[in-house]
Amino acid sequence: MRHRLLLVALLLVAAVLSFATAGATAPELNPSNPLAKPGRWQHSTIATRANPELLNYLAETNPSRKAVLGRVALTPRARWFANCGSCNVDTVRRSVTAYVKDAQRGDPDALVQLSIFGLWPDGEVVRGKRPAMSWSMARYQSWIKQIALGIGTARVAIVLEPDLAISANHGNDGRTMPDPTPGTRMKMTAWAAKYLSTVLRRESIYLDAGSADWLHLDEAVRLLRASGIQYVRGFALGATHYDSVASNVAFAARLSAALTKAGIRGKRAVIDTADNGTPFTWSQWNARWGSLYRSTGNEYYQFDNTPTCGSRSERVCQTIGHRPTWNPVGPEAAKLGLGTDQPTLRRQALQYVDGYLWFGRGWRWMQQGGNDARTESRTVRMATYTRFSR
Repeated sequence: MRHRLLLVALLLVAAVLSFATAGATAPELNPSNPLAKPGRWQHSTIATRANPELLNYLAETNPSRKAVLGRVALTPRARWFANCGSCNVDTVRRSVTAYVKDAQRGDPDALVQLSIFGLWPDGEVVRGKRPAMSWSMARYQSWIKQIALGIGTARVAIVLEPDLAISANHGNDGRTMPDPTPGTRMKMTAWAAKYLSTVLRRESIYLDAGSADWLHLDEAVRLLRASGIQYVRGFALGATHYDSVASNVAFAARLSAALTKAGIRGKRAVIDTADNGTPFTWSQWNARWGSLYRSTGNEYYQFDNTPTCGSRSERVCQTIGHRPTWNPVGPEAAKLGLGTDQPTLRRQALQYVDGYLWFGRGWRWMQQGGNDARTESRTVRMATYTRFSR
């Protein structure tokens, strides 16, 4: 009996030491991770058309549907601030100020999450073509300056210009529908990256770099160098794609190394996990849904609007993914392909990934803003069949 008790005690000590070592690994491999600092991550409580997830949650009277809607509405997410051709630059400061105050809720160390989307004021496709940039540099600069004033001294994580990768003119129809003014957009992004990193005090900025199934490595490096990666913390992956976290972890490690080789050291990634709970690549989407979309023209099958899963066993469909966190190898890491049987990927995640954020919006119709009538049911389906806990 004594030997048995001793054995149990030794096993417990080993488990504790193992847990402590695992917990210490993240700061050891990524000691400057700004997302790991103390401070709450909180969902937005602003009930407006800019937050249809919360509107749908509050309006739902069916208890089971309300609980499912809460898996999205009550999760900390990045709010998008987007311009448009008719937007008043003077209003964005008030909107950002109100959002920051709400996300902090009295805690100055709370992490406020934003996506700044200003390069496509006329939409990404107009009459079947990519539009040229219609805003002047002066107007774009004024818009960015107003956003910075709204942020003030808040602690923020910013995904700067989701879909910047379109300007690399590759992948996901980028060759057949290229950006006609890529240099202009990259120049604008570079200015924003430098300005925001200069005037903000507690910022962590990540430039969009597409996804592992989108850009080639050399294309991503050229895009980021021209767009001001040297001024910011790092890059963002998966904003409008759905491939796996494991693939993006490996891509993040390769991209960081390639940037280092180009003389830009220490860049880290954030990975979107809002809508890749059942991951798939663009090629896999094309094999299942591409011909159907092209033959019908029905947006229900479009890549940005890939159908939601109808069960936990269905594939090439959308569900919500891993909850936002700064720890890339938490309790559900095995579901991401980052289990203990994948030591290389786990080390890469700990070293090159600052965290998982929700800056995608796959539960919205065509990933767009506003409270489309189809968003609520789409959200319910995505949250119902997820493999991840709330």
